[in-house]
Amino acid sequence: MDCKLSDSPQYTPKLFYGWIVVIALTFVGMTSAAQLTFGIYVLDLAREFGWNRTLTSSLASFNNLFYGISAIITGILADRYSPKITVWVAGFLLGGGLLLSGMAHSYWQLFFFFGVIAGLGMGCCYSIPSSVVQNWFIEKRGVALGVSMCGIGLGAFIISLLVGYLIPIYGWRTGFFAEGTLLFLFMFVPAFFIVREPRQIGLLPLGMKNNHPGNGLNKPHPNLVLLIKKLISNRTFLYLYGNQFFTCIALLIVSTHVVPFAEDMGIPKLAAASAMGLVGLFSGLGRLQAGFVCDKIGFKKSLIIFCSMCCIAFLYLMTVKNLWMLYIFVAIYSLGYGGKAMSLPGLAGYSLGTGSLGTIMGLISSAFGLGGFIGSILGGWIFDHTHSYVWAFIAGAFCYVIAIICAYLTKKETLLEEIN
Repeated sequence: MDCKLSDSPQYTPKLFYGWIVVIALTFVGMTSAAQLTFGIYVLDLAREFGWNRTLTSSLASFNNLFYGISAIITGILADRYSPKITVWVAGFLLGGGLLLSGMAHSYWQLFFFFGVIAGLGMGCCYSIPSSVVQNWFIEKRGVALGVSMCGIGLGAFIISLLVGYLIPIYGWRTGFFAEGTLLFLFMFVPAFFIVREPRQIGLLPLGMKNNHPGNGLNKPHPNLVLLIKKLISNRTFLYLYGNQFFTCIALLIVSTHVVPFAEDMGIPKLAAASAMGLVGLFSGLGRLQAGFVCDKIGFKKSLIIFCSMCCIAFLYLMTVKNLWMLYIFVAIYSLGYGGKAMSLPGLAGYSLGTGSLGTIMGLISSAFGLGGFIGSILGGWIFDHTHSYVWAFIAGAFCYVIAIICAYLTKKETLLEEIN
C-alpha cells in the first residue's frame, strides 16, 4: 500500500513503520545507563580523591537533578518541534559530558561534567521513548511501550559489564571514556529513524482504521502555560508524579549504592558490577513482560503489582549476606521496577490522554530528577552516619508503600479535552 502523504493519513498493516521507531527509541533508552551504573565508580572515586560516600554519591544526585530539569525541556521540544533533533543535541551533551568526566581532577570538575552536562544530556532517555511510541499505537500499545522501554535495562546491563571490566584494569577514567563514546552512538545513529507521529509520513496509528473528526490526529497542541497550570492542579497527575518521585528515591539508593554494598561484603568489583548489570537485564525483561501484562489487566493494576514487588525486594535486601542472595534480590526488584517503569507512562497516557504526552512525561520525569537527587545522597549520608545501609533499605521500602498508594488513587481524566 502506498505510504506517501495524501489528503488523509493512510493505515497500512504491512511493515508498519512504528516498529522501526520502537527499535530506534530502544537505543535512546539505553543511555539511562549513565545514571544507573554510577555506583560502579563510587569507591574508586572515593579512594582517589579521599571523599566520603555522601560527597561521592552527591555527583549522582546532581546528575539526576539536572536530568529532571532537562526532561521537562526535552518533553516540550519533542511535542512541539522534533524529537529527532532533540535526541541529537542530547547525545552531544551526554557523550561530551562523560568524556570530559574522564579528564576531571577535582570534585567541581566532575560536578560540572557529570552532574550538569551529562545530566542535561540524559533528559530524553525516558520522556521521549515513553511518549513518542504512544503516538504510533492504539492496538499493542503495551507491547510497543514494553519493547521501547526495555532499552533502559539493556543499556545498564551492557555498560555495567563494560565499565566493571575496564575499571579494575585501566582505571575509572577509561570507564568514562568508553561509556561516553558508546552512549553517544546509541543516541546519534538511531535518531535518524525517529518520527514523532505517523501522520508525518502518511500513516495512521496501529489500530486506527480511518481519519475522522474526534480521533485526535489533527488537534493542535494546547497552550503550554494553560496545560501546565491544569496539570499541577490535577490530582491524577500529582499522584503519578508522586509515584515517580518516591520510586526514584528508592531506585537511586539501589543504583548508586548496591555495588559499594556488595564490595563492602568482599565481593569483587566485576562480580558486584555484574549484579548491577543484571538489574538492567532483568528490568529490561520486566518492561517487556509488563507490556503483555498491562494489555491484559490494565496499567493501573499492573503498576500497583510491580511497585509491591519492589517493596518486598527492599525488605529482603536487608537480609542479603552473599552474592547469590544479592542475585535473588536483583531478580525480584528488577522485574518489578522494569514493570513499573513501563506501566507508569502507559497509565499516564490512559489517564491524561496522549495529545501532549511528551510534555506530560517530561514533567513526570522531573520527579525522577528530584527523587534521584534525594535517593543517591540519602544512601551515602545514612552509610556515613551508621556504617550500614540497613536504614537506607528501610527508607526505600517505605517509599514504595507511598508509591503504591499514589497508583491506587489515580483515575481517568478528561484534562486535554477540557483544554481543547
